Amino acid sequence: MTRPVNLDLTAFRFPIAAIASILHRISGIVLFFGVGYLTYLLSLTLESPESFDWVLRSLASTYHGFLVWVVLTAVAYHFFAGIRHLLLDFHIGISLSVSRASAWTVLALTGVASISLGWWIVI
Repeated sequence: MTRPVNLDLTAFRFPIAAIASILHRISGIVLFFGVGYLTYLLSLTLESPESFDWVLRSLASTYHGFLVWVVLTAVAYHFFAGIRHLLLDFHIGISLSVSRASAWTVLALTGVASISLGWWIVI
């Protein structure tokens, strides 16, 4: 048996449960940096009325609104995936079919939450 010389990771087809787990880790990283960003905005709102007005104006812009949407979407995904992982820790839904269904459910709920959060931020 020969070992592969160049292992192409894009050639693999990961199961949906693995993708959900990887996205859970990525959402945790986004939350780590996103909490710092939101804390910075909060500290600006507490400095003076002028900085509060600046934060309000900047949140109405596309750039800051998009960043807030990304952080809130990461919160939603991390929440739903966290509940899924807690249930798996209690050996609830560990069969392959239920695990696939719960991964798809987490992605669907996050999609609905993401669209709702985007709608809320725009309005």
